[in-house]
Amino acid sequence: MQNRQEALRIFCCAAEEMNFKHTASRLGISPQKVTRAIKELESLLGEQLFHRSTRNVKISDFGLGFFEQAKMAMEQLSRLFPEKGNNKEDINGVVHITAPHTYGGEIIMPILAEFARLYPTITIEFHLSNIHSNLVDEKIDIGIRIGFLHDQTCIVRQSGTMPFHLVASPKLLEQIPPPDNVDELANLPIVALLNRKTGRYWPWEFSQKRYFYPKSAAFVTDTPDIERKAVLAGLGFAQLAEYLVEEHIASGELVSVLHDDAPPPWPVNLYHTHQTPCPMRVRLVFDYLFRKLNQG
Repeated sequence: MQNRQEALRIFCCAAEEMNFKHTASRLGISPQKVTRAIKELESLLGEQLFHRSTRNVKISDFGLGFFEQAKMAMEQLSRLFPEKGNNKEDINGVVHITAPHTYGGEIIMPILAEFARLYPTITIEFHLSNIHSNLVDEKIDIGIRIGFLHDQTCIVRQSGTMPFHLVASPKLLEQIPPPDNVDELANLPIVALLNRKTGRYWPWEFSQKRYFYPKSAAFVTDTPDIERKAVLAGLGFAQLAEYLVEEHIASGELVSVLHDDAPPPWPVNLYHTHQTPCPMRVRLVFDYLFRKLNQG
């Protein structure tokens, strides 16, 4: 009974995710366990639940009908045999989260505030750092990072993408015409972001894997929010993430230039350790963040 119930739980999650790797990440289990559970169900039912290829997973017609029945069955089982910790009042403890400074303050904090109101017995401990954290060493449960993340010690889920824009204020553009190409940036006043770990300026990425490495700057900071404020003040051009400038571009406070040279959007990653089983409180926060960031 327990094995079949677990297989149904995995199947329902896989039917929602349409990706076995994401299913494993969401449930805090290995991808192999997901595949094994699906195969066991298919053998038991004598029908194929998913059409699988090297590129994607697609639910079969039979699987779609079975999914509706499985959902109802799982809901009934949950009502009859509630798992320990399924009620909000039973889930408690501390969840440690890390995110970049400005992104964490502007985007992640409002989501965590919503979650805290829904689950008052869970304590959120929120750390802001622009340096990639070692979750195990720093005792962090969930990390959020913008950019490519290759960490074999973590389960990583991409919750969205982040475009970047090269921007300047209208005040500056009245004095200096916008560049026609990336090479002209070397002769323009720029606002540079300092990488505190290396002591160098962060490079700017453009289409076709081209990079601009600032050698001098009109203004330097190590904080994206201050970088944005410097650009708004007309001190120079800068390449900033969309969440920082979207409203300012819409209002006309900033102007986006070199649109055709914009880089591919960066992934926004959520990650947690390979802890098994994943505590309910951590899974709740992780899934809530993932859903909210996907909606954005």
